[in-house]
Amino acid sequence: MAIRSALACLAGLVSAGACLIAFGAQTAAPAVVELLADLRSRGIEILYSTDLVTPQMRVTAPLHGDDPLARAREALAQYGLTLRDVGPHSYLVTRAPPATAPPPPVTVVSPPSAPALDEISVYASRYTFGSGASAEPQVLPNSYIEQVPGGHDDAMRAARLLPGVVSNGSARPYIRGSSLDDVLVQFDGVALAAPYHLKDFQSPVSAFDNAVIDRVDIYSGGYPVRYGTRSGGVIDITPPSVTSGSELSIGASLLSYGVSSVGHAQQWPVDWLVSVRHSSEDVGLRPLNGQVGEPRFTDTLGRLRWYTAVGTWTFGWLLLDDRAAYSIRSGDETAAARYRDDYGWLAYESDFGEQLHSRTVVALTDRQRQRGGTLLIGDFGAGSLHEESRSTRVELRSEWSWRPLPRFALDYGIEATQADAHLQYARVERFEDAVAAAFGRPANNSGATQIVPEAQTYALWSDVRRRWERLEVELGMRLDGQHFADFSARGELSPRLNLRYDVGPEWRVYGSWGHFTQAQRVEEWRVETPQLTPDVPELAVQSVLGVAYQPSPLTRLGLEVYRKHWSHVSPYFDNSLERLSLLPDLVPDRLLVVPTAALANGIEVSARRTLSQHLQGWASYAWSQVADRFANRSVPRSWDQPQAWEGGLSWTQGRGSAAAVFGWHSGWPRTPFTFVPGTEAAPPVLTLGARNSSRWSDYFTADLRTGWDVPLAHSDLSTWVSLTNTTGRHNACCVQFLAPQSGGGVAVTQQNSWFPRVLNLGFTWRVSTRP
Repeated sequence: MAIRSALACLAGLVSAGACLIAFGAQTAAPAVVELLADLRSRGIEILYSTDLVTPQMRVTAPLHGDDPLARAREALAQYGLTLRDVGPHSYLVTRAPPATAPPPPVTVVSPPSAPALDEISVYASRYTFGSGASAEPQVLPNSYIEQVPGGHDDAMRAARLLPGVVSNGSARPYIRGSSLDDVLVQFDGVALAAPYHLKDFQSPVSAFDNAVIDRVDIYSGGYPVRYGTRSGGVIDITPPSVTSGSELSIGASLLSYGVSSVGHAQQWPVDWLVSVRHSSEDVGLRPLNGQVGEPRFTDTLGRLRWYTAVGTWTFGWLLLDDRAAYSIRSGDETAAARYRDDYGWLAYESDFGEQLHSRTVVALTDRQRQRGGTLLIGDFGAGSLHEESRSTRVELRSEWSWRPLPRFALDYGIEATQADAHLQYARVERFEDAVAAAFGRPANNSGATQIVPEAQTYALWSDVRRRWERLEVELGMRLDGQHFADFSARGELSPRLNLRYDVGPEWRVYGSWGHFTQAQRVEEWRVETPQLTPDVPELAVQSVLGVAYQPSPLTRLGLEVYRKHWSHVSPYFDNSLERLSLLPDLVPDRLLVVPTAALANGIEVSARRTLSQHLQGWASYAWSQVADRFANRSVPRSWDQPQAWEGGLSWTQGRGSAAAVFGWHSGWPRTPFTFVPGTEAAPPVLTLGARNSSRWSDYFTADLRTGWDVPLAHSDLSTWVSLTNTTGRHNACCVQFLAPQSGGGVAVTQQNSWFPRVLNLGFTWRVSTRP
């Protein structure tokens, strides 16, 4: 409680102070780094050292270039710098030759000991050499996310448009066959555990709206060793920042309303990001068919950075508070839940000359959860449950990057955590004999569990990268260890290799191979069964081979082939029939899946093209399969989709914009069953077929978004309308159990579907003092 109260109090003080600073900031000349950031948003990678291009550098003379690249060259030339071509659409900021380099303005003071270099290395957040790293992350900039239907209120919605990312309505994605818990989410370099609202109710909204994101890097495979702890994929979120002026935004929609501010103080070496958001009264989150209650959620996120002569201090926080009360089928199923997630972190960054950079973070996490409800299925079964849990975590992470040579890099780091949890679970439940026999569950399914796991973990990692004229090689090794209280310590080695070869200016081939391990977190211990010993860490061996064709920043074609093999798989819960239940652990089709191994493979094709000055288009196709392996058979995972297609168009002209997104995929697996109603002479019989041996019908959605910007005096107003599942298609997903009908009715289930048509509209009013 002390940690949560302190974080909330400090976040409130910082939020209030940041808003005051925002209104008091003054307009300054454009910063050079802002021009470089603009180039990155256009698909041109700019690499530079923060010692060479500092946040204090501003444009000192008018710029006359016709395009952003020419204007950036002019701004850099004012400081004796230039852009050197180092790859396809990639440039390195270096010192200009002495004969042509004008002296820097007197307002900029360079360290007297800094030697003049022909070229320098990069201390950027992505630590990459070129426009496509050897691991080839897929980058979603803010400008792209804003155009995606649903992306304004929830930036994570844009991820579903990428090949290999699977989602139906939920903000949480499956990545290349991995489960939801296998995906690492980072914000500002800090790992977050499930930063989503309404976690037990399909997690329909993430903690990030468009105002708190600069870009999202998504690794679906082959990611570097600095990303540890999860084996399925990485979602790395970079918050926005500015080097001059400020911006205050007030927005509202049918989903939520809130205020945010980002800026850099003119009088002090401080910049900030603050956002507070609350769900609307008539929030349209309906994860199930039927009558449901109205959930409530609040989140506040912020970051305060203080620049000193020797380094940068960062204080950040993310606080989530959710309440939900649902009921369906006239009270046959009711559920209520309360969630509270508090994250706070303190980071220190420093440069030791132009070759060595470090970042050290201490992060605190406090998560609380309360959940309860009742389920009544006529004479078939009835039950109730109550669950409470609390987990805390303290993490220390230190990363170092050394660039002794222009084309050689060494990254290394250490991690250590202390975590504990207190998990309580109680269930009272009975099933009718025929139902219990059909699903292999006891007629009396009551039980109570209390688990108090505690764990210490550590990690050491390092990777070496070498760049030749056309070839880039990254070799990494990671050591992870865990020690759960009352159990023996254990450790895992994870070697990884990433390669990239530039065939020519437009073509590149890349590949990766590596081990990816995932130890169980203390809050992930299963209380339903209950779990008595920690799981053996998952081990996934991933291989990726890809080719990319990019003749210009306006066009990119890509092809990837991947294979992911799990030799160790943690058991997980699944529901054979009713996958959208409010209380999935009370439904009779609940089962614990215990595979001996698993395999996912697939082929992904993607294309992006700027068709004209105002029109852009993109499309992707994926063929894939993922299955759990048991002693004598393989069973598709419940989110397996053999074929998927996504495509869209976005249009902008003047003050208007519009986007259309279309998605289709083959139906997810389902379990067939038959029901024979009872008679006076015989009881009812429910018979299940082989698990996931059939499929639902194909899924299709068409989503639209339009927007209009209105300039006002000293501010601007943006309005937008978003419509998801425009056609109102009923995409079948699962079934709902019904109470047996009197009079001999044969229906014991009815078909359920994913989210219906949803309309959302809103506005954002921005007051800006940015140049």
